[in-house]
Amino acid sequence: MDKAVIDVIREKEQLPDGMSDGEIAREYKGIYTAARAAVSLDHKPLDQVLADAMSKVFPFMRKK
Repeated sequence: MDKAVIDVIREKEQLPDGMSDGEIAREYKGIYTAARAAVSLDHKPLDQVLADAMSKVFPFMRKK
């Protein structure tokens, strides 16, 4: 897990500073929070990511 993702999880979940990066990586590995944190690093909301993916698969579904 990237250090940037761990930092975002620590901030969003308000985890104590005493918790090591390794502990956070083990605790949140494969969990929705980790995915949400990774998406937020790109500064794109999850809804927008899904809309972009759907518009590529189904061009007629693009928002106008």
